[in-house]
Amino acid sequence: MFLLLSGLAAAAPPGLAEKLATIRRTGHMQIGVSVVNIESGQRVDIDGNRPYPLASVFKLPVMIELAHQVQHHERGLSLQTPLTVTADVKCLGSGELKHARLGTTVTLARAVELMETISDNTAADLVFNTIGVDSVNRLMHGLGFVHSNIYLTNRAAWLISLGLGRDLRGLGAQGIIDRWTSWSQAEREAEAGKIVEENKGLSLSAFQAAETASESRPYLVDRMVAEVTDNQASPSDIADLLVKLYKGELLDRQWTDYCLGVLSRQKYNSRIPRLLPAGTVVYHKTGTLEGIVNDAGIIELGPDNHVVVVVFVKRIARGADGEAGTAIARIARAAYDAWR
Repeated sequence: MFLLLSGLAAAAPPGLAEKLATIRRTGHMQIGVSVVNIESGQRVDIDGNRPYPLASVFKLPVMIELAHQVQHHERGLSLQTPLTVTADVKCLGSGELKHARLGTTVTLARAVELMETISDNTAADLVFNTIGVDSVNRLMHGLGFVHSNIYLTNRAAWLISLGLGRDLRGLGAQGIIDRWTSWSQAEREAEAGKIVEENKGLSLSAFQAAETASESRPYLVDRMVAEVTDNQASPSDIADLLVKLYKGELLDRQWTDYCLGVLSRQKYNSRIPRLLPAGTVVYHKTGTLEGIVNDAGIIELGPDNHVVVVVFVKRIARGADGEAGTAIARIARAAYDAWR
């Protein structure tokens, strides 16, 4: 176990690190944790600097980068900018826009709301493509977050995991893993763009058929494909991003409040908020893939008392997603109790 009590921060409340470490040892899974009290700077990181697959948590920095571009009048964007649903942006998984008629338009504001509160994958890809898929890595790396790599749209990651491109077709799940991990970052970025281009004409029904066919793959191999072909970031990087967001170090007050407002309307509340007292305000974003269960957010304990909780869980045993969610809820409650 790698446990870090940051030498640059005040010591965490007595017993918190041990309690989190105990929870982390629960079950057959790997858990990375970063909890930070925003006002005091106290923190505990356990496996905090290891990159983990983000699943839909990647939509959090996408929203922050979008807000940054709107604030600074980049690309001519505003929250009323219309985005058009096309065949080549529709994606499987959560959300409602995948069922929209081709040519349907939504405002940027609506797409952000959908991608954060119900984790709409098609809405997220509309936003990510609009701000540029290279923009989030520029944001993260510019902030010194060296354990983050966020450049895959939902559609690209899904197409890659299914091997629906010339360079991956026919390889099988293990072959996809081997090929993807053998490539350099530049080669992966090129493949992501290429595979989306190759599948521009792929209908949602054909996309779904390919996904259904993949269900015969062994769980452990399918789990590893999802883990490998996904955006990555460490718990500590995302925790520090949330600290900077709340403190107004990324955006002005208007756009900071906008991002927090969207995160406060999250509809999936069975992880960080689950064991907290009724009425506790939580600003957070969840993420789920095969064998991956995540949540990252800010708990409001009082007017001047806020705790960031980031828990990423991977390599979850078959059928243990609920156990992973419970571990996240217990970690959030332990942090809440420690700083309350």
